[in-house]
Amino acid sequence: MSKSLRPVIKVVEENCVNCHRCIAVCPAKMCNDGSGDVVKLHSELCLGCGECIEACTHGARVGIDDAEEFFEALRRGEKIVAIVAPAAATSFNGKLLQFNAWLESLGVEGIFDVSFGAELTVKSYLEYKKEANPECIIAQPCPTLVTFIEIYRPELIPYLAPCDSPMAHTMKMIRKFYTRFKNHKIMVVSPCYSKKREFDDIGLGDYNVSIATFEKYMNEHNVYLKDYPEKDFDSPLAERAVLFSSPGGLMRTAEREAKNIIEKTKKIEGHPQVYHYFAHLGKAIENKQAPIFEMVDCLNCEMGCNGGPGTINRGKHPDVVEGLIEKRSEEYKQSLRSKTLFKSPKAARKKLNKILNKYWDKDLYKRSYVNRSDVFKKMIRVPTEEEIQKVYTDLHKTKDEDILNCGSCGYNSCEQMAVAIINGCNRLENCRQYMSVEVAMMHEEHKTEIRDIINTVSDESVKRVQNNMKDIEFLANGSTEMANFVVESSSSIEQMVANVQSINKILAENNQSILELEDASKAGGEGLDEIVNLIEQIAHQSDGMIEASNVIQQIASQTNLLSMNAAIEAAHAGTYGKGFAVVADEIRKLAENSGQQAASISKVLSNLKKLIDKTAVSSIHAQGKFNQILNLSKVVRNQGSVIKNATEEQSAGGQQVLSALTKINELTNHVNAQSIELLKSSEIILKDISSLATMEGNTVKNIEVDNSVYIT
Repeated sequence: MSKSLRPVIKVVEENCVNCHRCIAVCPAKMCNDGSGDVVKLHSELCLGCGECIEACTHGARVGIDDAEEFFEALRRGEKIVAIVAPAAATSFNGKLLQFNAWLESLGVEGIFDVSFGAELTVKSYLEYKKEANPECIIAQPCPTLVTFIEIYRPELIPYLAPCDSPMAHTMKMIRKFYTRFKNHKIMVVSPCYSKKREFDDIGLGDYNVSIATFEKYMNEHNVYLKDYPEKDFDSPLAERAVLFSSPGGLMRTAEREAKNIIEKTKKIEGHPQVYHYFAHLGKAIENKQAPIFEMVDCLNCEMGCNGGPGTINRGKHPDVVEGLIEKRSEEYKQSLRSKTLFKSPKAARKKLNKILNKYWDKDLYKRSYVNRSDVFKKMIRVPTEEEIQKVYTDLHKTKDEDILNCGSCGYNSCEQMAVAIINGCNRLENCRQYMSVEVAMMHEEHKTEIRDIINTVSDESVKRVQNNMKDIEFLANGSTEMANFVVESSSSIEQMVANVQSINKILAENNQSILELEDASKAGGEGLDEIVNLIEQIAHQSDGMIEASNVIQQIASQTNLLSMNAAIEAAHAGTYGKGFAVVADEIRKLAENSGQQAASISKVLSNLKKLIDKTAVSSIHAQGKFNQILNLSKVVRNQGSVIKNATEEQSAGGQQVLSALTKINELTNHVNAQSIELLKSSEIILKDISSLATMEGNTVKNIEVDNSVYIT
């Protein structure tokens, strides 16, 4: 079995909208799998032509190159040389030699022009033609067309030139004739993603980096080629082969050595022309109707390699793109003549052939091919006519006029679509006609069902509307009662608000009285404090009086004792002492009387002190009561303030409730009015529904479905 082909295009499934444009432009339809919600890709059958990349406006198809690996290899310090495709001259704003200098600044050690490899390719072709005299040579620089022949038209493999492409010639030349680079990795500045497959086949070429990727990289990293000097290629100078990237470049280069080769060459490029040509060439050869050309100069892309999928030239005018190649060709011709010091083209050509002979080896640039048709046969089965007819029946294609071949599914014919469905590469739902018939059948099947549903709905709706009318009438009556209730509630709340305001006024007056009571209690407390101080002073003075009374009693006692002594002395004096005895007796009486009075005063003072002490205790107790009254009056005042604030909030809340009730009253009146209108409308709806129930099914019969939404 043949070696597997590496993927060169990948599907970004999250971007795919299943529009099938990729299938429509693909020359190998069966490499696409449209059986699911996204169109997947079978890389084993994919040509790598890149048509789907340009066709997809959603970014679901992208080419695969080795840019990341190449830049990473440079960072690792790998030794790398580069070969640059002729198509690069159409890019980089015409600064191809400055691009060489930029590559060198990145660490690339050698840079070779594939145009010189194309010169070697033309020599290999002409040598093969001269030696083998083949019936026809199919040019093979385009790896996409080589893959197409290997997979889908293996009968043409014997006609493929058994020589390498210009890139392969260049790489093999480097390996043999530039021995200092024999162990270097080779990076290819390429216009084509499928070139990587060719490198796999010949075992050369390490990094295939598209021209478009380089341009994107330079834009993102602010690389300006005008800042770099020009650097010539390390390979010899090419001449006409710089045209190789343009359509017909091969035959125009070969014409230099083979006169009249243009008349014997079939030039063909672009999709679908080139595929149609090769698809039927084998049959024409078998029928002895071909070949009529000695060489087929063929390229996949309409503008040749200049418009490859790895460039950004698609969409540009061919004259603009090819004009750059033509200009470069003329410059190379002039430069070659100047360097060889020969003025005539013949002398310059002779010098060029000498250079070509130096780098050409008969056995070095041979190429063989692989018949990969077994992969296609394994993956895609050719169905029988009965199987195709079965799919046609499933697709509702029962008459010849049903075979529309409209292409909306992405295939060129209904038969291709049937083959894809049989092989699991697509599904019935992607056929426009199938969906149209399915919708029509569904529409027809549901006509009676819709009519029955309408009748059922109308009958049920009549009942429900009648019930709703009762509810609406009840709602209207209820809303009226509710309005009356709201009015009554408003009056009650107004009275409540007035009462709260009256209470608030009384509380304000009470608060004033409490403040006055507080002031009076405070003044009484202060007066009581003065009385307590006076009583304390009296108590203190009474203590002094008691002490004085005691002193008087002591004096009286001593006077009495003295009078007794005087009496005794008077008695001793006899007659002389009688007078003194009388005085002593009076003194004794005075002393006794004073003692009695002092005792009486002392008793009175003692009782008075007890009363004063008791009064002092009572005064202190009264003082505490006054303080308690003062504190309680403060508490009452604070509580009065709280009650006053609460009544003020209650009053404000009552006003809000009253305002809300006013709005409710307005809304209730509005609901009442709307209920009446709704009742009238319900009567009209009831009448209309009753009319609907008696209508014919003309409306259902005349319904048309827009099938355009099912077009894929």
